[in-house]
Amino acid sequence: MNKPTSKPTKYFIYTRKSSESDDRQAHSIEDQLTLLREKANQLNLQVIKEYSESQTASKIGRPLFNEMMDRIDTGDADGILAWHPDRLARNMVDSARIDYAIQTGILKGIEFSNFRFAPDSQGMFMLNTAFAQSQYYSHNLQENILRGMRSRAAKGIYPSKAKFGYINHPGTKEIIPDPDSFYLIGVMYKLYASNRFSQEKLSQEMARRGLVSRNGKRLNFRQVSRILTDPFYYSAFYWSGEIWQGNHKPAVSKKLWDEVQRVYASRTKPQSQWKHDKVFCGLLRCAECGASITAERHTKHQKNGNVHTWTYYRCTKKMGVKCKQKYLREESLMELLASGVLTLAIPDDWHEKIFEEIEKWDKEERSRISEQSIGLKVESGEIEAKLRRLTDLHIDGELDREGYTSRKKKLVNQKIAVDKKIKVIASDGAMFWLEPLKEFVNRLWERNLREAVGDPLKLRDFVAEGGSNLKIKSQKVLWNWNSPYEILASRGVNATWWS
Repeated sequence: MNKPTSKPTKYFIYTRKSSESDDRQAHSIEDQLTLLREKANQLNLQVIKEYSESQTASKIGRPLFNEMMDRIDTGDADGILAWHPDRLARNMVDSARIDYAIQTGILKGIEFSNFRFAPDSQGMFMLNTAFAQSQYYSHNLQENILRGMRSRAAKGIYPSKAKFGYINHPGTKEIIPDPDSFYLIGVMYKLYASNRFSQEKLSQEMARRGLVSRNGKRLNFRQVSRILTDPFYYSAFYWSGEIWQGNHKPAVSKKLWDEVQRVYASRTKPQSQWKHDKVFCGLLRCAECGASITAERHTKHQKNGNVHTWTYYRCTKKMGVKCKQKYLREESLMELLASGVLTLAIPDDWHEKIFEEIEKWDKEERSRISEQSIGLKVESGEIEAKLRRLTDLHIDGELDREGYTSRKKKLVNQKIAVDKKIKVIASDGAMFWLEPLKEFVNRLWERNLREAVGDPLKLRDFVAEGGSNLKIKSQKVLWNWNSPYEILASRGVNATWWS
């Protein structure tokens, strides 16, 4: 080893902490600087610059560390003052760079606050041992953290920050529903499953209902996609490349989540160039053979120079059996679908009666919620008073620490639950079903419905939402209505449909 011929004359102070919070550091940067400045004064060292950065040393690429070593290479300084070797390096590349700089005499020495180093064979051995121990500590810590996270995942605990719609309990850190947004996640899924909303329109609708991002802005396209496709919302999650069953409260059922994935896949797949000309493709199947119904566009050039274009819908006949079903012109199919949809229409007199009933429900619900809110606030105040009395008993020595802690935990959890209910009620959470009901009735109002069925795209969206497993046979549509549309469709045979 080429030993330095003289002692260092100019020093850099280097301090570092990892990117974690201050309470997880052995010494913060300010603590390190205080100790190292005292050390520099004691040894009468000339410090020309102080470097401080919040970067992990287990990975290469620290910008300020590299700048300091580059300046040492060019002779701006020849000594380093640091608190401990693990502040300088926790990886082989950076420790080797320091080792090489010492051996070549570029770096004449290093001073540490609590570690003695001399630039000789024994000193280099001790320094490299300290670097090796730092690397081992980093690797072992990372392995222990990953092992702990995997253990939490196996227990159904999501080992990270709560996702949108949830919060981390301030005391236990467990993942619990966010009272401001949790129930709206379920509403969001139901609206998208209806196949009536694009992601852009869904974002607008949810913002109108009060669901916005954590910074108060409307959800963007990526956020909407992430929410709609994340299994976290039916109480499962991915961690370390595997899916785990979660023990947090699901925002939606697995059945609804699967339905949303089906709609999402159909809306995000590449669209045909005939998207607006073959709007009813994928909506019906053949009742005779079970094959899907496809569309064909035909164009005829007339002698007078005009071009006539029309669309036919027919069975694909790809089920391997003979099928006798004939084609159907798009105009005829629209008439069949419109006729079926209009059987759901609510006439003016019924529309008026239903809205009178909804208004009555609205008044009753608001009265009930007002009474419930008053009762919950009284209950919250009573729990707060119990907490104060409990503290007084502990201070007066009438209750030991163990009893105090146990009873306080129970009361705090009760207050959290009560305050959560108060927040939900304050945001009209208990009445969220009335507005969708009004929208549903208005959509089925005969005057609105007749206007909608005249638009092919609106007609398709309505049929896709209201019906499922629709089939066609002998140029007739066989309807299978979803809930609650089947109630309206059964009015002719069910005299008690309104109840």
